[in-house]
Formats: sequence, structure tokens, C-alpha cells
Amino acid sequence: MTSPVGLGIVGCGVIGTCHVRSAAGLNCARVEAVLDLNLKRAHALASAWNVPRVCADIGELLALDEVEAVILAIPPVNRLPLAERILAAGRHLLLEKPTALHAGEVRRILAGKTSGTVVAGCSARFRCVPTFPAIRQILAEEALGELHSISFQALVQTPPRPDVPPPAWRLQSRLNGGGILMNWGSYDFDYLWGLWPDVLMPRTVKAHMRSLSPDLTDFVAPDSDGETHVCAWIECTNGVPIAYERGEYLPGPHRSALRITGDKGSLELHMAPTRGASDVLWRTHPAFGQVRTLIQKHPDQPPDLHSGVMADFCRAIRTGSPPATDLHRAFRIQATLDACYRSAASGQSERVAHILGNGQALYTDENGGKLRK
Repeated sequence: MTSPVGLGIVGCGVIGTCHVRSAAGLNCARVEAVLDLNLKRAHALASAWNVPRVCADIGELLALDEVEAVILAIPPVNRLPLAERILAAGRHLLLEKPTALHAGEVRRILAGKTSGTVVAGCSARFRCVPTFPAIRQILAEEALGELHSISFQALVQTPPRPDVPPPAWRLQSRLNGGGILMNWGSYDFDYLWGLWPDVLMPRTVKAHMRSLSPDLTDFVAPDSDGETHVCAWIECTNGVPIAYERGEYLPGPHRSALRITGDKGSLELHMAPTRGASDVLWRTHPAFGQVRTLIQKHPDQPPDLHSGVMADFCRAIRTGSPPATDLHRAFRIQATLDACYRSAASGQSERVAHILGNGQALYTDENGGKLRK
């Protein structure tokens, strides 16, 4: 890095504060300005972390020459028009998760992107942690043989009744496009699609969703309508099925399990760095039946999830290389989310969109030919 990237951060809530704090610990980034509709909150954040400027609107932020890149740390309902203005001003852009309300908005963002501008998504957080490279290496070495199936499960039990409800956007479709699937599915699919360069290309989805139990409505913000439990069966273009389940506010204990199975072995791993957890490779052996190999133990102190994705964004800006999640990957993630919601509404299997837009094929079909409209 020749010099730190000058950042402007839009949104001074919980996640915006995380970005400011992470940037303070990185040599590659420097926060030059913050912006929030709540000026009192913006001034408090700037004062706490020595940010030199507080801006009243996006025009004032983009008028600052020292702001090379902008992080949009706001709910997606208000993100698209700001993203278009930021790109029109020639600035690089880091988008919080989910990238957009739907795949059509990703196409709009692509249309506003100019050559040399980096647009990245924060959904790559769990691929920008120290435990990911070892997993990627095992899969690159084809230690599992021919890929057969993937099983993903992440369930969170009902917490005690909170004194302060969580932010309204967490379970409001109007603000965030949905509930648990938009909040966490964007991470999950980013991780799964990123385990290999081009192996997992979702083709069809069959999904079921359930909303919060009526007994728990006072645990969340009023008018929360987003789903809290999702089960989906995803078929990929190479024939590999994915059994996917994600839920919160559920009866029963916490459960987190990710298993990738091939004809020669299987990998049990954890997407999120988890204290006391281990990632394990199981392989068949002609004499012993199976052999267990410890790939890695997770550190006692989990990493700052925000630092890795910010450092990756800055690296992409300074080197001209793609970020961990560019618009092509963001579209694949968002198109899968969209298909899940359509399937839950229709009760039928739904196809995942394959075309990003502007004549660019997102990926190829089973025969290697470009998919077209």
C-alpha cells in the first residue's frame, strides 16, 4: 500500500461505527468524513475517533477531494440512489450487506460503474478471516474427490426478552428486503459460492419460510414482517445439491454445521470463527475405513470481521485487482436470495437468474456455453 485510502462513511449507526473503528486500526485506510441524518450521532462518532469532517449531505461528502471511496453503511432501502451518485462522482464504493433489495438493483449499480472504479460488497466478511485460506486450500487440492453434496445449518435459539428491540430494518421487508435470509443468507451464499472459483453455480431453488411466532412479537420492532426461519434445497448447474437452513428465535439449542461431502472425503467446518471449534477433514482409507485429519483449531479470540473486508477493499483500489466480492459475485448472491423469496411465495421451484446485465454473462451453463436472455 503506497498510501491509505481516504474513506467517507455514510451511516453512523452500529455498523458504521464498526467501520470507523476498524479503519483506525488499519494502515491502509483513513476515515476522512462521516455522514448521518442524525448530526448529533455523526458528531459524537467523529469526536470519538478523530474523524476530521462531519458532512450534512452526500453532495458535501463527494465535494471532498480527500474522500476516494465511500462505504454505504445504511439499510438497502435508501442505498441505490446514493450508490449511483457516488459512482457518478468517480468514487470507489463498498456496500454493506445485503448488496441491494433485489438483483435488479445490482444491475443498476453495474450500469453506473465506470472502468477503474472498485465496487465491493461486505458480504465477503467470512472469507476475509484467517481461517478461510486453509479451507480453500483443502478444496483446491481436491481432497474430497468428486463433490457430492453440501449441508448448511445455522440455528439460533430464542433469547431473553430484550430491554431495547433490535433495529427495525432487521425484520422489515420494506427496509431490508426480508428477514434472516437477507441478514445472514447474503453471508452464507457469499461463503459457499466463494469456496471454489467457479464450482457452485446455483440453478434452481425450492424454499420454505416462516415468520416470527406471535408470542414473540414484542421481542422485535413493531411492523416486523420478515422471515425468521428458512429451509431451502438448492440445485447447482453441476448437479450438486445444497441443503440449507438458517433460523433465529427458534425453540431449541444453538446449532451450526457446515459439511461438504465428496466421494473420497468430507469436510466439517465453521463459516464463522468460533472459539473452541475445529475444522476437520475425513477421508476413506482401504484399511481403516476412515481417517480424521485436523485442519485447524479456531483461535480463542475471534478476528474483527470488519477489518478484513475493509483491507481487501483498499487492496483492490490500490492494486487494481478484483475485490473478494465484486458485482458479478454480488449478483449471483442476490439472484439466489431472490429465487428463495419467489419460491417461498409461489410454493414452486424457481430458477436463479444467470445474467448480470450489459451483455455480460455471469457464468456458463453445463456445456460451457454462455447463458443468454
